[in-house]
Amino acid sequence: MGRRLRRAVVLGAGTMGARLAAQCANCGIEATLLDQSGELAAKGLQAAARGKPAAFFLPSLAGRVKTGSFAEGEAALRKADWVVEAIVEDLEAKHRLLGEVADAIAPDAAVSTNTSGLRVSEVGAALPARLRARWLGTHFFNPPRHMHLVEIIPTPETDPALAAWLAAELDLRLGKGMVAARDTPNFIANRIGLFALMNTLRLMEQMNLSVEEVDALTGPMLGWPKSATFRTLDLIGLDTLAHVVRNSHANLASDEHRELYRLPTWIEALVARGWLGEKSGRGVYERRGEEIWAVDPKTLEYHPKQKVRFSFQTVPEARRGQPFVAEALSGLFAYCDRRLGEITDEADAMDRAMRWGYHWTWGPFELRKLAESGTVPERRPGREVRRNAGCALLDLGDGIGCIEFRTKMNVIGGDTVRMVLETLAGAEEFEGFVIGNGGENFSAGADLLYLLALIQNEEWDEIGAAVDAFQGMNMAIKRSGRPVVAAPFGMTLGGGCEAMLHCASVVAHAELYAGLVEMGVGLIPAGGGTKEMALRADPRTAFETIALAKVSNSAAEAAGMRLLRRGDEVIANRDRLLRAAARRARQLADAGYAPAEEAEVTAPGPSVASTLKLGAFQMREGEYISDHDLKLAYRLIEVLCAGGAPAGMKIPEAKMLELEREAFLSLCGEAKTQERIAHMLKTGKALRN
Repeated sequence: MGRRLRRAVVLGAGTMGARLAAQCANCGIEATLLDQSGELAAKGLQAAARGKPAAFFLPSLAGRVKTGSFAEGEAALRKADWVVEAIVEDLEAKHRLLGEVADAIAPDAAVSTNTSGLRVSEVGAALPARLRARWLGTHFFNPPRHMHLVEIIPTPETDPALAAWLAAELDLRLGKGMVAARDTPNFIANRIGLFALMNTLRLMEQMNLSVEEVDALTGPMLGWPKSATFRTLDLIGLDTLAHVVRNSHANLASDEHRELYRLPTWIEALVARGWLGEKSGRGVYERRGEEIWAVDPKTLEYHPKQKVRFSFQTVPEARRGQPFVAEALSGLFAYCDRRLGEITDEADAMDRAMRWGYHWTWGPFELRKLAESGTVPERRPGREVRRNAGCALLDLGDGIGCIEFRTKMNVIGGDTVRMVLETLAGAEEFEGFVIGNGGENFSAGADLLYLLALIQNEEWDEIGAAVDAFQGMNMAIKRSGRPVVAAPFGMTLGGGCEAMLHCASVVAHAELYAGLVEMGVGLIPAGGGTKEMALRADPRTAFETIALAKVSNSAAEAAGMRLLRRGDEVIANRDRLLRAAARRARQLADAGYAPAEEAEVTAPGPSVASTLKLGAFQMREGEYISDHDLKLAYRLIEVLCAGGAPAGMKIPEAKMLELEREAFLSLCGEAKTQERIAHMLKTGKALRN
């Protein structure tokens, strides 16, 4: 099936439906959102546009979604390549709606339901026979922009070619991780995830553990999210949990653990009191000022959250030393074994579903390997050629190498700089390179901890040498005779953003949160970032981008900030990012790549500098910024305006780098800058002093 997914109709403008229409618009698919009335559809879209996290890559994209009533949607339905139902989880309501719209649906359209718990075949029973072969389930996780998993659920009547086409389009166009599931209650991720939760609650009561102890045992140590068990439930809503558990007990008649799906009496009591979690202000946890309090399951009274620490650090150690972990894992592993052949035939499908849908670091079968052997096979994109403590060079094949950051948060330090410089000076077996990695984020920036230590020891020469080395790395990337393509995603901040700016081309994930954020720690970009913004943008835009420490909400917004250039590529699916970047590097190499000639910044002149300084001064007078912010702004303006050079003068890159370096070193000596760096390292938040 060679056609593309170009038009989609979403039936139901609730939270999921409206956000699903938004994601279609994000990815260039013509979306129509329908509900009982056009007014309800418009309200649903507006709620999605205002909500957090942001549903749209850019606010303006909301204007691309058409809205209307079910009765008014005939024209859109006749043109749609895909129609997806996303109304309330009520079988009769779904039957009624599908019966109303069926005659208008194009005969070659894919038609799906986003149900999370009902059987797909039962939901589609109201459809005429001509659409049964085109009917299937597409279970998106909320919010659909940010959650990678989509479970695709064909029925026995679904045309396999149709299911394969839609799965491929949702993968390529909407950027989703597709997992095929059987038409069984809760499908894969929720079936496994709910069992893990209910078994945790059973063991908690059996072993008389506190809320805090359970969360300490079911969080990052097991590769599960920081929100662990009870913070997650507060975010979901205890009333939502109660609904899901009741439905599971009703629908899982043949599950050997059916009786596990009953809420503990203490959670039922919280629901009865209206203590539902985040939405009601209190649930398992309650925030009181700056403190977090936890409920006592026995008394339902709150107490200050207790810190819980265990001596073990790894999954094998915890399994050996903690009965709760041992029983929780053995129960999970046995349950997953029994589900093979029922919910899916593939262990890998379960692993991917839990990684993508529940943010587990390891799926259950990977976790078992880790628990038993202490290791899990690394998911690397290529063969390792060499590495040091902070970086590695991989062979992606076809003559393309990958420079992979491997530090905590992929911060850039001396090891990274050395690897990049050595690789670009040598590695003759490669004709092009990608800078990318398989971590949670591309790079959180430079190594602030190392910088602060140097400042506190007054190692000014060492700081100067580090700045020189980082500038040298980025200019080596820019001047390399072999193309270097960045593959950024997630947080691409500070020095990570500067490295990206110097690459020959960028292939970015759509979820790109990029920015030159150095002002937040009392500095200016000094790895060539200020110079690059002076080359790319007018002085006002460059100043605002850096001075306000702006971070893009998406790759689309990064392009508007001039962090991406015309010709840079955006990929919807993170899993395809490195391959696409390698393909781009190969294309550049095959086209006889040569680096661009040295650029020159055209000095905007003293009058522009004065205008920018006046704006910053007025911000200070209005008490929008502090005295130190004003000092930072003036230093930034001096660099962007080429040190006061006359308007029109051409300033070479080397001079701009020198100005950056001088401003950076000067600001490192400021006490308030040092306070900002220390505060960022301690809290992860910017200090306004």
